[in-house]
Formats: sequence, C-alpha cells, structure tokens
Amino acid sequence: MNSNMRQICLSAMLAIGFALPGEAADFAPAVAEFKAAHPDMERRMKGHIWYPSHAKDVERLLRGSAVWRDINGHLDARIAPGVFPVVLISHGMYGNTMNQAWLAKRLAAEGVIVIQPNHPGTASFDRDPDEARQLWLRATDLSVALDQALTDPRFADHIDPTRVAAAGHSLGGYTVMAAAGARHDVAHYAASCAEIPERTDCEVIDMWKVGADPADHAALQSDRSDPRIRTVIPMDLGGAQTFAPESLAEIGLPVLVLGAGRADMLDQEVESGALAAALPADKVTYIEVEDAGHFDYMGICTDEGYDVLKREVPGDEIVCVKGQAERMARHDEIFELIMAHLRAVDVIPQG
Repeated sequence: MNSNMRQICLSAMLAIGFALPGEAADFAPAVAEFKAAHPDMERRMKGHIWYPSHAKDVERLLRGSAVWRDINGHLDARIAPGVFPVVLISHGMYGNTMNQAWLAKRLAAEGVIVIQPNHPGTASFDRDPDEARQLWLRATDLSVALDQALTDPRFADHIDPTRVAAAGHSLGGYTVMAAAGARHDVAHYAASCAEIPERTDCEVIDMWKVGADPADHAALQSDRSDPRIRTVIPMDLGGAQTFAPESLAEIGLPVLVLGAGRADMLDQEVESGALAAALPADKVTYIEVEDAGHFDYMGICTDEGYDVLKREVPGDEIVCVKGQAERMARHDEIFELIMAHLRAVDVIPQG
C-alpha cells in the first residue's frame, strides 16, 4: 500500500473517533490468571484476563524480565460493575500472554475484558512438537478460553457475549483468521511453498510437520470459526498462504488487517497484503503501519534487552530493534487504530 493510500485509510479511521493518548482512563486495568481445558481431550491452557476495575492501590508486578519492560497491573482486583465487551488475543509462535499485555492493559483501561490464552505446544515455555502439529486447535483455544470466562464466577456476569472480537499477532493472526472461518488448505499451501520453500512460514509448517500425516487433514482443514466473534484483527500475520482462497472470499466478518510498513520479518505482499486482497473488499480494511516492524506489536524492551539477547541468544536481538521510544510511538498508533475499528463495528459502543 502506498503512503497516500495509507494516509487516507488512517484519516478515515481517526475520523471515527478514539480515545486520545493522555486522556484519563475510565478504569484501573486489573489482571488475573485463568485455566481452561478442552472438552474430551488432554489439552489444558493457562492464561491471563485483563479487565476494568476501580482499584485504588498501587499496581504490582505481574512479570519481570531482563529483556522486556516490567508488566504491572492491579493483580486480582475486583472487576468494576457493569457489562463489558471482550477481545480475545492470540500470541505468535513461541510467544506468550506477556507479548501483547501492553495492548490488553490499555484495552482494559478503556472498559474491555481481554482474554489471553497461552497456546499449548507453541508457547514460550510449552514447546511440544505434537501439540504444535495440531495447528487447527489454536483457533479452538480461543473458543475454549471464552467458554471458560463465561462460566468463571469472577467475570461471567460482566461479559457481553454479543460484543466479542479477536486479535492476533504473527501466528496469532493465522489463529484469529481461522476463528473467523478461514480454512487451511493442504494442497494449496504445498503448491505455494514449492515455489519459495525457504519462506519463514513454510519452514515453520515443515518443522512442525503440520499436514504431513494425511490422518490430520480432515481436522486441519475443518471450519474452526466461532460465531460469537464479530470482527478479527490480524497483526502482521504469518501463514496467509495456508488458507483456501475460497474460504477467505467467503469471510463475512469485518477484518482489520494491520501490516508492518518496515517489513523486517515478513513479506507484506505474501502475508498481510495478500490476505487483504483475498478478503471481500467490503469487509476488509488494510493498513501497513508506517515504520512499524514485526516486533512492534510486542512489548517494550529494557535498556539492556538488545545486548542481553545478542549475547545470550544471537539473532534474537532483532526483537528489540527500535524497541523503546520508537516502539512506544507505534503502540500509540496501533492502539488508536484498533480502538477506532472496534467502535466502527460496534464491539465497543460509540458515545
């Protein structure tokens, strides 16, 4: 997308209205842990729920790291009175709920309940090849996590099940598209990877042996959509070429596709741009966030983060490139775009 078109899209989104940076938040962002299990199978999840509260105490540390800025919140505070919309957030490959905690916390401060599961097999501290192979279960993880929240006595009476959205970064973008009705197509994807086998997504799918066993094909290519989800927001997704083109053409939900203008990790023409082109024109808004890189959808790095990764995990320091002041500016822009979209599709009521 050229810069003029990006500006037109951005101006249109901003005209809808969003909370300006620096405005006083209506709520104190609180966070609690949750557990959930898939029915009829041994797949158990842990995760976090961020939610609005009226807590007055000082925020406490949820998670500290030598690489990532501390994540703080009002731990286990009582939820504020009221009924709130929901955003499900799916992390990327070998990520976890901390990766988009910055987004979850800001949404909670605006009166949104945010549910973040750690996906078994593809999470930072849960890398299991057999679980990872069952890629189709990632979308179902979101449905199971929502089901759990709807029965959780802490939150059940505060969730508006008619106002549910899902957002996901990288492989999480694949996940939310599957939850919207995009279906994996083994043959189509194999043909795509035959042309450029060194593509990042092709290497990952091959490493995890996704679709390698024909016995998996029925489940892998099945419809994993959740009718409760009203809109999805893939953020610099990976895996757009896995989807059957006809399934993308049939998506009936509004989709905000957020790309990375810096394109430092994924080819936008193969991923976000290709996804946007395959979706119904009246359902998709595509914005490449200018100057954003793939990891700008993740948290803020510490002063030492880049050096720590370069020393201890050479190559991974890329996640902290422009990972401080520049990333904070990208966070503001990304958050504003997401809020504008959620209001435009009435997940967050306007006014």
